[in-house]
Amino acid sequence: MRPLQAQLNLIESLKSYQSLLVRSLKASFAYRGTTVTALLTSGVVYAIPMLVWRQVYAQSPEGLPISRAKMFPYLLMANCVSYALAVGIEWRVGNRIRSGLIATDLLKPIDFQLSQAFQTLSECLFNGSLGLVVFACGYLFLGRDVFPASPLAFGLFLISFILAFFVMFGICFIFVQGIFYTYAFYGVLTARGALHLTFSGISAPLTLYPPLLKAIADWLPFRHTIYTPVSIYMGWAQGTEAIQLIGEQAAWVLGLFLLGRFLMNKALKQLEVQGG
Repeated sequence: MRPLQAQLNLIESLKSYQSLLVRSLKASFAYRGTTVTALLTSGVVYAIPMLVWRQVYAQSPEGLPISRAKMFPYLLMANCVSYALAVGIEWRVGNRIRSGLIATDLLKPIDFQLSQAFQTLSECLFNGSLGLVVFACGYLFLGRDVFPASPLAFGLFLISFILAFFVMFGICFIFVQGIFYTYAFYGVLTARGALHLTFSGISAPLTLYPPLLKAIADWLPFRHTIYTPVSIYMGWAQGTEAIQLIGEQAAWVLGLFLLGRFLMNKALKQLEVQGG
């Protein structure tokens, strides 16, 4: 599909994306009930793996390669980062495909992939604000152990976290292309979510994985959404290793963006608009 109007110039496009970001962010904060529910849900989701690992350490306090003092801050940060990156692009695009509204999105004189990126960014900012509340609660229980290893580690973490967002968006956007063929988002969302839970390092550091699963995780981009930024934050990856990991993230961002655009162009050629 081609836009009904001519493509906007750079300045006009940036203004459109900024407006889209602001509107999406305001919409996220507008529903207080949803916000409170989401905050309580994030607390429960964080508490469950903490309770599991607490029991593990109670049964074998000396049998794990990562100390209790390091594991629980890692789990806190992993869940906060994961919550901030818990975006719903598959759900959003899937519903618009099912209803036929996707046609209006594709006919707008702005880039569809970039417009989805800005809407996803609004979700990240909203979820990140709730993640800070969870982090503050974690500080009450874990104390100063939740702080970054050093100011440099925190600075590199911020860079890594920004790249982690783009990696996550790139992964989600690629999975979204499957919805253009199946016209159903649940299976696509479930598949992506299962891979993310398995290979991102949200429930345990990847260093604790069996060799085969660790090798698979090293070849997939999911680890760069959780494990990489949190490892840098914790000081487990420092200096050259941290810079190398950030470079790998940047490479994945570029690769996923280009692959997503290629697959989108293929998917749109066979799209049949639903609804009516």
